[in-house]
Amino acid sequence: MADNTNQPKQLALLLALLFLLAWALPAAAADVWVNTSTGVYHCPSGQYYGATKRGRFMSEREAAQHGYRAAYGRTCTPGEAATGRQQAIQQLTQSAPHAAPAATRVWINTGSHVYHCPGTRYYGATRQGRYATQAEAVASGNRPAYGARCN
Repeated sequence: MADNTNQPKQLALLLALLFLLAWALPAAAADVWVNTSTGVYHCPSGQYYGATKRGRFMSEREAAQHGYRAAYGRTCTPGEAATGRQQAIQQLTQSAPHAAPAATRVWINTGSHVYHCPGTRYYGATRQGRYATQAEAVASGNRPAYGARCN
């Protein structure tokens, strides 16, 4: 008769190993951890990398393209965030048939580095802020409110 006493231990060990691999794989495939609540991304060596309540892994370039900014103003890899931000600016400045998004004036909350579109609740209504074009807002490292760019 076969000895099955070690099977539960081996199965538990295998499941634990698979769980650890599944948790580590997204981190290995991505460069930064984006805290989706604050709009800040963290480098792998940072204290909050993968540790915030809400967030996701993505490349640093993709984070910059979505308007997220580096924690403490320090990018992880020089040039990656700048390249992503430049691509976002190019997308905004390309002329569209119905309107030019680059000409859209937005309100930048200078305290939170979030910009608001015309007609939204906080457009021009925060204590500290300034008006700028949407392209200027992205270029200076601000992100869109609620993750939605202006039309």
